[in-house]
Amino acid sequence: MNDKAEKVYGEAFFELCMEECPDKASDVFEELSALDGVFADSPEFVKLMGTPTVSAEEKAELIKEIISGGNVSELCGNLLCVLAERGRFGCFAGIVKNFRARYNEHFKIAEITVTSNTPLSDTLKERIISKMSEVTGKKISVREKVDPSIIGGIVIDYGSTRYDGSVKARLNALRQELGSVIT
Repeated sequence: MNDKAEKVYGEAFFELCMEECPDKASDVFEELSALDGVFADSPEFVKLMGTPTVSAEEKAELIKEIISGGNVSELCGNLLCVLAERGRFGCFAGIVKNFRARYNEHFKIAEITVTSNTPLSDTLKERIISKMSEVTGKKISVREKVDPSIIGGIVIDYGSTRYDGSVKARLNALRQELGSVIT
């Protein structure tokens, strides 16, 4: 939507969180992530919140219903109210992304995505966390993806780096090698 606004709001909200409740930063982060998931599943609600024909009072009432109906903290509730009031509700996903980046930077957390053809066993997951912690020098947050097309092995994505130990990648490399020998 508006990258600059998302960055400003995300960073400002992180700073506010660290001032107001530094011991609950992880709770706020989890809450924002949960809300982001809810809003991603309800694009019509986000669109409604951006509709100029809906008055600010009506938007505020909708936000108050969300706050009173769920487990939304006062801090996150206030953010939602400000976004609705200022017509920036469509920026929420970007704000969460920027908050996440500041959170991870502050707490020295590296987010990795591990793709495998079946769910990871606890033992393998712990080995990956241990190794990636050594490589990055940070705590590791793992997001798992299952993709049967990789046949076997795993693919680890960290930032712009990819460690591809999948059978699919090995087969593709072998195919290219054999192709260059034959031609």
